Amino acid sequence: MSDHAPASSEQRQQAMTEALRAWDPEAEVTMESGTGRLVVMTTLPTERVIAILKEAGEHAEASENESRGHKAGQCCGGCS
Repeated sequence: MSDHAPASSEQRQQAMTEALRAWDPEAEVTMESGTGRLVVMTTLPTERVIAILKEAGEHAEASENESRGHKAGQCCGGCS
């Protein structure tokens, strides 16, 4: 049994932002409070974002609206 309390949503969001900012200093992560869905604003390709978040211990996948493999710097508005 762990003595550590689970991380709050704010702590998880901050950890994910810091992980992404190691690769994109202007990356932003927000979380929709009702759904828990992440919105990631970055110039990194989708697959790289997923890999970075998984390395940080988070489950991550592109939303159905996200075109997988878009090029860095492109945004279709569907990142999650």
